[in-house]
Order: sequence, then C-alpha cells, then structure tokens
Amino acid sequence: MRIVSEGVICRDPSRNVYMPVIAELSDGRLIAAQHTGSALAAPDNRLEVLFSSDQGASWTDPVCMHSQAGHEDRAAASGEWAYRAPDLQLADDGTLLMQATRFENTSQPLFDPDSEALQRAEMLLYRSADSGETWQPPEVVPVDLPPEKYTWNSTGRLELLSPERWLYHFETWKPAGWAGPPDQKAGMVVSTDRGHTWTGPFILADDTTGEKLYWDRMNCRLTDGRLYGMCWTHHYGTSADFPVHWSVSDDEGHTWSEPRPTNISGQVCSPITLPDGGVAAIYNDRTSSTQGIRLARSTDLETFDIDNQLTLFSAGEEASLGTTDHENFLAEHLLIAFGRPEGHLAADGTLLTYFWCTTGGVTHTRWARVRP
Repeated sequence: MRIVSEGVICRDPSRNVYMPVIAELSDGRLIAAQHTGSALAAPDNRLEVLFSSDQGASWTDPVCMHSQAGHEDRAAASGEWAYRAPDLQLADDGTLLMQATRFENTSQPLFDPDSEALQRAEMLLYRSADSGETWQPPEVVPVDLPPEKYTWNSTGRLELLSPERWLYHFETWKPAGWAGPPDQKAGMVVSTDRGHTWTGPFILADDTTGEKLYWDRMNCRLTDGRLYGMCWTHHYGTSADFPVHWSVSDDEGHTWSEPRPTNISGQVCSPITLPDGGVAAIYNDRTSSTQGIRLARSTDLETFDIDNQLTLFSAGEEASLGTTDHENFLAEHLLIAFGRPEGHLAADGTLLTYFWCTTGGVTHTRWARVRP
C-alpha cells in the first residue's frame, strides 16, 4: 500500500475541528462533515459541512449544520445540546443522510470520571435532498433500553443494505444516577421503512462478565456481501486494551459471530473493504513508542500484516492535549490529540481515509488517498 495523495480538510488556528467523514456525491464533488468546539467533548460542539470540487485539493469554508437555510435547529441554538461524531451515507434514491449524536448539556461534564457516567444522548438522522446544501430538521432514532440504566450514542456508519433494511449502530454507557457499574455493549436498531421507524435493539457484542468493554464498533460490507465489524475492546477497570475484536454476519445482520481478537493493538479501528475480498483496518495506535494512525490489511479478516502496515499520521510530541491525575482511563482519553480514523473504498479503486490530528498546536482534519 502507498499514499498517492493527501491533504487538509479544515485547519484554522482559531478553532478546533474533530471526527471528519467524507462522502462522494453523484456530481463528482466530495462532501465532508466534522464537529467543532473548544474541546473534543465540550458544550459548544456543533456539526458542520464542507465541499470540494477538486478531489480534496481545496475545500469550501465550513457551514454550520444548525443554521443552514431551511433548517434552524432551535435545540442547538438554545445551548441545551452538544453535537458530535457525524457520518455520511448516500441512499439509493439520492438522499444524503447524516447520522450524529447530541449530548445533553448540564452542569456536569460529558463524562464524569468519578461516577463513570455519561451525559444522556440522542442519536440523530438528518436528510438532505440537495447533496448537503440544506438539511431537514434532525429525527431522533430511538433505542428501547431502560433509561435509568443506559444511555447510548451512535457508532460506525449507517448501513443501507437495501431500501427495506437499514442498520444504525450504537454503544451503551452508564447514565448519571445509576449506582451500578457500566453495562457497556455494542448493538444496533433496524429500519424497514427508510429510517422512519426503528425496531430493536439487537445486541452484537456483550461480555456479561463486565471484563471486556466493546467501544466504537465500526463496520463495512465485504465484497462477498458479508457484514464485518471491528470494536476497540477495553479491559474494564484498567488502562489496558485487549486486541481489537471483530465479528461477521452472513445473513444481513440478523445473526453475528462471537467477537474474536485480531492481532491489532489499537483503539478506534475502522475496516475498509478491499477489492480482493480482504479488508484494511485504519486504527489509532497509542501503544507504540511513536503513536499515530496506521493502516494494515488482512486476507483472513483476523490476522493483519502489521510488519508492512502504512503510517498515515505520526503524532510525535503532540499525541495528547494535556495530562490528568485522575486514575480513570477515560479521563486521560478525553485529552487525546488525534483520533477516529475512517475510510472507504472510493470509486477510483483507492482507499479514501480521513481523521483528525494536531500539529503545531492546531487540531484539524485531514484526508489521505491510498493505493491498496
């Protein structure tokens, strides 16, 4: 694998941007979405979109999702919610879809390391009929779990398997007020009417012992039609991670194999379909002496060629935006300076990847195109 081109989506020393995603529009343009704010998880997090007509060489100025013509998001304007982690998909009827999560703003931080509670959230679905120029108001995607024990947020990307089967993935967390430990698992809800109603939840990864926490489940469809997912797998109560785990479905997500470990020592890890039937994994490497974002490939879906992996970004001295004395692992994780890499197999046969990182003190979003 080799990088054939790369560039910046958005870099502005006056502000921070995070968690980019890029989609290819039918007219040949690219659209990117990202969230901005004073920190990775802050009350002022908002969504925005950008466009490129030259395959990423240049991008328009970011446009706030919450104040576009035809869509004035009063919930965002009120400051009651923080909006994070967008992802984009193009439906078969030409509708552009964006999934995202909004978190309730209270007097408490997004994550309380003392109680291990996450602020309550709502998973969202936005629709655009004009390639992202304007957006309809967000629809809340429900998850039928006991709210006193669980809160949840979107993960991965919306899977549009057919007009009658859409999969929206999520992970669970512990809400404020729940006295027990977090019951953290990966799941999905399903729509048979293009996202207007949802059924479920259906649980895809859950360690009932509580030892393994399945985070940030990312997904793709393989060339043979199977569905493939990867989870950052954390050892609860420690600062250690298990190897990234994977699972597969050969019946459109009705059933899934039990999660199994790969040989990747990583955190957020996104699979990308390869034309030869294999898969590439783009992931955060925070264990090696030189932290960064790597890309490795596999032919058997489990063993990745780490010896010949590609480095897309090297963090150097800017792997973290600060330090904390708190012993909870996630208190430190909220200070990371790069993250959530994703990608897809582009129309030209390359792997189009995207991520956020920090260089020269500026947290920004980037892309890289790789020849597999």
